[in-house]
Amino acid sequence: MPVTRRISGLLQGDYSGLLHRAGSELGDTRKYLEGDDVRRIDWPATARTGETQVHDTIADHELEAWFVVDASASMRFGTAQFTKLELAEQVVGALGHLICQTGNRVGCVVAGPHGGHVMPRAGLDQLASVIAVVDRASRDVGKDQASIDAGHAMSMPLSPAARRGLVVVISDFLDSEWIAELKRARQKHDVIAVVVSDPREHDMPNVGIVEFVDAETGATVVVDTSDSEWRSAFRETATRRQSDLLDRLRSTRADVVQLNTDSDWVQVLAGFLRTRKRRLAAGAGR
Repeated sequence: MPVTRRISGLLQGDYSGLLHRAGSELGDTRKYLEGDDVRRIDWPATARTGETQVHDTIADHELEAWFVVDASASMRFGTAQFTKLELAEQVVGALGHLICQTGNRVGCVVAGPHGGHVMPRAGLDQLASVIAVVDRASRDVGKDQASIDAGHAMSMPLSPAARRGLVVVISDFLDSEWIAELKRARQKHDVIAVVVSDPREHDMPNVGIVEFVDAETGATVVVDTSDSEWRSAFRETATRRQSDLLDRLRSTRADVVQLNTDSDWVQVLAGFLRTRKRRLAAGAGR
């Protein structure tokens, strides 16, 4: 699988690089550093050395990962290689394959009018089930399914029964409810926010008079795209909106990566994972 080869080794293999959280087993002691959990102070070692010592922990060797995929109407938009939701499905497949390779458990919740969920289990057959639930939503299959909003979707990985682990949220984040849900998720999990967007959301070419329909509300507006001032204002507004969105996402303390439907998303994702893994291996604070 070419995509998997390009990002191979960036999630699996080094368990300490998977999560920001500590593991459950005690490891060696070391000198206390500012920000360390005081509950891990080794008092006998502290008394022996005269300096405050803490236990490091050994990272758990089984990860429970959740994909939370936004399948709302705005995610069905796309003017380049594929729609934003199709891009989300490909990201789930690539990251899910890496996670499952080492025996980790993966589950999925799809938010939207044709949502669904798959509880976490291990194995590549499980990954096929995860991809299938996203694919059904992208093809509007399962119209008898109840709509799942952001709060309901995030309630599954945040339930008391869910193990602390990794949550990957894939959305265009046009619904502001996602920001609050990411903050809640960060209290329990390591969180990656994957922002998907389309080039026409940031820049509009001159294609004459066009009627636009809001995918979420159905509202329509007619615009003369040949007006250069309008196109310039559109770009400036879109740039400000995207910058504000990224700032709000980062304020949740989630890791954030932006992918576009018209670019090599694998290269961007691989670079993000590589940087993230180096930072975690170096023990960088958040």
